Amino acid sequence: MTISEEQKVAAVHRLGVMTSKHPKLKSRLADARLELAAAILAMDAVEERIQAGEKIHSLQEQAAVEQAKNAHAQALADLLRGEY
Repeated sequence: MTISEEQKVAAVHRLGVMTSKHPKLKSRLADARLELAAAILAMDAVEERIQAGEKIHSLQEQAAVEQAKNAHAQALADLLRGEY
Protein backbone atom coordinates (compact mmCIF):
# COMPACT_ATOMS: atom_id res chain seq x y z
CA MET A 1 0.00 0.00 0.00
CA THR A 2 1.36 3.37 -1.00
CA ILE A 3 0.50 6.41 1.06
CA SER A 4 -0.36 9.45 -1.06
CA GLU A 5 0.98 12.93 -0.46
CA GLU A 6 -2.57 14.02 0.36
CA GLN A 7 -2.78 11.36 3.09
CA LYS A 8 0.58 12.45 4.49
CA VAL A 9 -0.53 16.08 4.61
CA ALA A 10 -3.74 15.04 6.34
CA ALA A 11 -1.73 13.03 8.88
CA VAL A 12 0.57 15.98 9.61
CA HIS A 13 -2.45 18.21 10.10
CA ARG A 14 -4.19 15.69 12.35
CA LEU A 15 -1.07 15.17 14.46
CA GLY A 16 -0.70 18.91 14.91
CA VAL A 17 -4.31 19.41 15.91
CA MET A 18 -4.47 16.43 18.25
CA THR A 19 -1.17 17.16 20.01
CA SER A 20 -2.49 20.65 20.77
CA LYS A 21 -5.84 19.33 22.00
CA HIS A 22 -4.48 16.38 24.00
CA PRO A 23 -1.16 17.14 25.71
CA LYS A 24 -1.45 14.04 27.92
CA LEU A 25 -1.75 11.80 24.88
CA LYS A 26 1.18 13.61 23.28
CA SER A 27 3.21 12.94 26.41
CA ARG A 28 2.18 9.28 26.40
CA LEU A 29 3.33 8.99 22.77
CA ALA A 30 6.68 10.56 23.65
CA ASP A 31 7.09 8.10 26.55
CA ALA A 32 6.28 5.18 24.25
CA ARG A 33 8.82 6.40 21.69
CA LEU A 34 11.47 6.62 24.40
CA GLU A 35 10.66 3.08 25.57
CA LEU A 36 10.99 1.84 21.98
CA ALA A 37 14.33 3.58 21.54
CA ALA A 38 15.64 2.09 24.78
CA ALA A 39 14.48 -1.39 23.77
CA ILE A 40 16.19 -1.09 20.39
CA LEU A 41 19.44 0.04 22.00
CA ALA A 42 19.30 -2.85 24.47
CA MET A 43 18.76 -5.32 21.64
CA ASP A 44 21.63 -3.83 19.66
CA ALA A 45 23.92 -4.11 22.68
CA VAL A 46 23.15 -7.82 23.02
CA GLU A 47 23.63 -8.34 19.28
CA GLU A 48 27.07 -6.73 19.54
CA ARG A 49 27.96 -9.12 22.36
CA ILE A 50 26.79 -12.05 20.24
CA GLN A 51 28.88 -10.87 17.31
CA ALA A 52 31.85 -10.61 19.68
CA GLY A 53 31.49 -14.31 20.38
CA GLU A 54 29.39 -14.53 23.55
CA LYS A 55 27.12 -17.56 23.67
CA ILE A 56 23.92 -15.69 24.48
CA HIS A 57 20.71 -14.97 22.58
CA SER A 58 18.63 -11.85 22.10
CA LEU A 59 15.13 -13.35 22.22
CA GLN A 60 14.18 -11.40 25.33
CA GLU A 61 15.38 -8.13 23.81
CA GLN A 62 13.65 -8.89 20.52
CA ALA A 63 10.40 -9.49 22.41
CA ALA A 64 10.85 -6.23 24.30
CA VAL A 65 11.27 -4.36 21.01
CA GLU A 66 8.13 -5.97 19.63
CA GLN A 67 6.15 -5.02 22.74
CA ALA A 68 7.51 -1.48 22.62
CA LYS A 69 6.61 -1.19 18.92
CA ASN A 70 3.07 -2.27 19.70
CA ALA A 71 2.80 0.18 22.61
CA HIS A 72 4.13 3.00 20.43
CA ALA A 73 1.65 2.18 17.67
CA GLN A 74 -1.21 2.13 20.19
CA ALA A 75 -0.14 5.45 21.72
CA LEU A 76 -0.02 6.99 18.23
CA ALA A 77 -3.46 5.62 17.36
CA ASP A 78 -4.86 6.90 20.66
CA LEU A 79 -3.48 10.37 19.96
CA LEU A 80 -4.84 10.45 16.42
CA ARG A 81 -8.25 9.36 17.70
CA GLY A 82 -8.18 11.49 20.84
CA GLU A 83 -8.84 8.40 22.96
CA TYR A 84 -7.65 7.81 26.48
